[in-house]
Amino acid sequence: MKKLKDILNEVLSEATPQTKIFDQGSLNRIDKELRQVVGIEKDETMYNKKVDYSEFRFSDGTGGFGFKWSHSKHRGGNWGLSLRKDGRHKMYAQSWYDKKKFGDEDIPQKQNFLKGIMTWKDLDNLTQGTIWGQLEKIVANNEMDALKAQDQDAKDQRDYYSKKADTGRIGYGLSSQPRRR
Repeated sequence: MKKLKDILNEVLSEATPQTKIFDQGSLNRIDKELRQVVGIEKDETMYNKKVDYSEFRFSDGTGGFGFKWSHSKHRGGNWGLSLRKDGRHKMYAQSWYDKKKFGDEDIPQKQNFLKGIMTWKDLDNLTQGTIWGQLEKIVANNEMDALKAQDQDAKDQRDYYSKKADTGRIGYGLSSQPRRR
């Protein structure tokens, strides 16, 4: 039988992203803002809607952090920071629908605020907030582009199937003769 403490820890870990780099309150605020931008207020297993947070902390100082979300099997996105040994760190923000990607895997910094960051131990709440501040509009635009691609795909499918003959039959090798009404 599980102890109450273990059950509470499981519920807490499922409900909120966990961090060992940043302040938990700061991370929760960004998670909430991201959910508003991408339109996933809460995780739903039935539709595969979810937002995940990950941290990577390697002994050589490389690593980073990132958020990843999915609206369905074919649509989702991510944003984050990848820290490299040579100091040329990469910010990224992408959304996708099916095999179409929107965004970039290497977004240039508006200001060189990552200059003093050498390892993941140098990251702080201000750095994470600044990165999110730069990427928030990019994420919103990428999401709009992915949604437009999804809508266009749905329209193309409607147009295709609306022009097919109304045979009243479904299946391979059946007659394409129109049914009588």
